[in-house]
Amino acid sequence: MKRYIFKEKFLKITDKYWIKDEDGSNAFYLDQDFTFIGYRATVFGPDKERLFRIEKKIISLLPKFFVDFEDGSKMTVNQRFTLLRKSIDVDTDFGTINLKGSIFDYDFTITLNGEKIGEVNRKFISLTDHYVLTVLNEDYTLAMIALVICLNKIHDDEASAAAASAAGGGE
Repeated sequence: MKRYIFKEKFLKITDKYWIKDEDGSNAFYLDQDFTFIGYRATVFGPDKERLFRIEKKIISLLPKFFVDFEDGSKMTVNQRFTLLRKSIDVDTDFGTINLKGSIFDYDFTITLNGEKIGEVNRKFISLTDHYVLTVLNEDYTLAMIALVICLNKIHDDEASAAAASAAGGGE
């Protein structure tokens, strides 16, 4: 079992930060491209070798992301519509990963073909988004890292939409 900590910067235009392991060492580096429309990010290992790239589909009813790993494997992240729970399905070359959890407490379980392989929790005490990923099966570490990055982007987009709606609703 390993844990990884995702802690964004307070002021940001793009996401550029180290994902730390449970010992505080740099494990992965997230480098988001600046775009006006869409989302593109690359994740590197501790030696700055490229591990995978994430791109968000621009026109889609619900968020959809494409992940291309350096070994040639691919992953598609799809948010499903559910009430009061967040559900995300991930189609991979090795099976279907599912993330389920409460939209209120941001505690999620990650399963692969019905078997629990990890969990992710959002910390509310910090000023920035702060996630902890617990990896129970290390064979799927990169897939779960990509999934948490997509989950964070979905959260950021929902927060931006809510803020825009609140600002426009006061007229």
